[in-house]
Amino acid sequence: MSERKTVTVYSFRVQDFLPESATLSTFKAPRELIQHKFKGQVLEGTGEQVPVSELDAEGRHRRIATGWGELP
Repeated sequence: MSERKTVTVYSFRVQDFLPESATLSTFKAPRELIQHKFKGQVLEGTGEQVPVSELDAEGRHRRIATGWGELP
């Protein structure tokens, strides 16, 4: 029996140049990377369990829109 390892990824925002402005990230990432690497603020309630294999080399998760089905 093989165990499929997952990780929780979150949406987050990062501070822009102006103190009152922030930008929503275009990808999700694990909480630790958001806080330490991307210097962002986790948006609670946006957590999603994904297979570790779906993270890129930088630890980012980008959703691929497939419509109603799976990609081949």
